[in-house]
Amino acid sequence: MTPHTLTHPVFGTVEFDPAGRSCQWETTTGTVRVDLTFDGATICAATLDQVAPFVTELAAFDTRARAAIEDDVDAVLDDYLDFDGAEALPHTTPDAFPAALRLVRVGLYPGDPETGAVFDYTLDPHLTDHLVAVRFGPGRTVDDVAVES
Repeated sequence: MTPHTLTHPVFGTVEFDPAGRSCQWETTTGTVRVDLTFDGATICAATLDQVAPFVTELAAFDTRARAAIEDDVDAVLDDYLDFDGAEALPHTTPDAFPAALRLVRVGLYPGDPETGAVFDYTLDPHLTDHLVAVRFGPGRTVDDVAVES
């Protein structure tokens, strides 16, 4: 079956599979990868509108994500540095850690009842695959900060 497309003012042309398989759209804004993942046979502009602010207001959401990291910085930093080879990462202190992180990916999940977006941060993607992942719920509030690899 031929994929269908939807044109959106923020995302441009989004292709989806009418057979209902997971679909993905990706772009790069500067050094930040943005991807859009959804399940289902169709997606509509109104559903994309729900996650569009994560792109159009990226700086504001980045600020909110970093504030959430700061709220539990000691635990997040300990988890982030808890792997063999962490000594190769640039030295950072709890005070400097949130600002030292680089935003490398924003994952958008339109229509997901639990996750609207995930902002992934790293100190250096060439030295570790560990990420600080800040999850925003569909209501655009920070729901979780976790270290993942």
